[in-house]
Amino acid sequence: MSKVEGKTSRRFQIRWRWTLMVEFAVVMTVAILMMIILNVERDAWLHNQETQAKVSVNRLSEALKLPLLSGSEAEVGAIIHSFMETEKAVLAVSVHFSHGTRGKVFGDVGGDKILLNHQTYAFDVLRLDSDNLWFAKRIQYANTSIGDVAVHYSQSAWALLSQRILHQMLLAAIGVVLLSSLLIYWVAGKISKPMELLAAAASRVAAGDYQVQLTVKGNDEVSDAMSQFNQMVMELKHKEKMRDTFGKYLNPKLVSEVFKHGSAKMDNHCQVVTVLFADMVGFTSFSESARPEYVVDVLNKHFEVFHRIIDYFGGHVDKYIGDAVMAVFNHPKENEHHIEYAVMAALAMVKACENLGILRQNGEKISFRIGLNCGDAIVGSIGANERLEYTVIGNTVNVASRMCGLGEGGGVVLSHATFEMLDDRFAFETLGIKKVKGVTDLLECGCVVVQDQILQEKINTAVGLAFDLTVELHA
Repeated sequence: MSKVEGKTSRRFQIRWRWTLMVEFAVVMTVAILMMIILNVERDAWLHNQETQAKVSVNRLSEALKLPLLSGSEAEVGAIIHSFMETEKAVLAVSVHFSHGTRGKVFGDVGGDKILLNHQTYAFDVLRLDSDNLWFAKRIQYANTSIGDVAVHYSQSAWALLSQRILHQMLLAAIGVVLLSSLLIYWVAGKISKPMELLAAAASRVAAGDYQVQLTVKGNDEVSDAMSQFNQMVMELKHKEKMRDTFGKYLNPKLVSEVFKHGSAKMDNHCQVVTVLFADMVGFTSFSESARPEYVVDVLNKHFEVFHRIIDYFGGHVDKYIGDAVMAVFNHPKENEHHIEYAVMAALAMVKACENLGILRQNGEKISFRIGLNCGDAIVGSIGANERLEYTVIGNTVNVASRMCGLGEGGGVVLSHATFEMLDDRFAFETLGIKKVKGVTDLLECGCVVVQDQILQEKINTAVGLAFDLTVELHA
């Protein structure tokens, strides 16, 4: 059985969808982790900064006690300058004297000056309520408040630390995204490849190719789907084989209804059809003088060609009756030109007999009488409940059979009433007025011939194709 190969699609494939989804999930996860880690690191850094600030601010407070008691601004300034040179992270220092409203600022306090003037200080080092890092304390001597000091620390260390953390995490995130994308693309490809093969196989099955079989690998939902698909194709192939087999014995419309609905719902109705009969000339003597195997072989050779010709012109072989074949045009396949096509099929059958050229024991060529008739016929299921036949019956069928009996081989017989339904591309060679069994009125009967070159070429083409069994014939 043929194997299925996947085809590249321009659609947004599953592997790319999964890859983008995973990338998005990884990026969002990394972003959230970065925010959490930065918050944790900032809290740790602030805690460490607060611990260091308490030590340095307490040390500065101790150094400022005597200058504040004496009110010496010069000594206060010297101590603070020395402190700022030693503590590189200090940006500014603010000092207030408790015995007056004087305050001294060292460095740039920016927009925090108002905050410093209205801040309530405590005897312990506390961080002021500001976006900037201000740590302040009330200085006391012998349980007496002698002043306030506030120190502004730089956050540049945190900026450098956060940049380093972000840089390292971005590098890690890029690596994770790339590796996860490659892994997911590979995994999604392994998963989507069978789905692509399944879709391609389904397209071929939809087109009528039942030779498709998928190679099943693994033991998961996808492999289960592929196994079920193979089973479905086998069932469809078996069903199609049964349809073809039954179609050789039963009406194709009947077979289609059974396979489509599970049962045949054939309505009985009246329909205009053209019925064609063909039977072998001198069959009785031929069957008596020839071996049975040879008789069957000769009939089958003729019937094979006849069937292909009838099918080519849109007709349907309704049944084989011993050495005769009955064909119907305009049922079950409707065709508004069914009379014309029936006549061309009959003439092609005559020519096919000549081309076969099978001889009797007496040296004569085997030939078939062919007759046809057009008119209303009853279409319905005839028979018993245990054995039905979906066919056409009625006077039209009987007359067609009688027309066949009037022939002598090598011609196509029909009534003049049927001939009048044809156009001027056909001619009528009368056989005279005949009394047809089962018909009250006398009928003018005759042989029909083609007098149009184009139609003759179509007939010749049909005959040629009928002998090539490798060609599927359709009108």
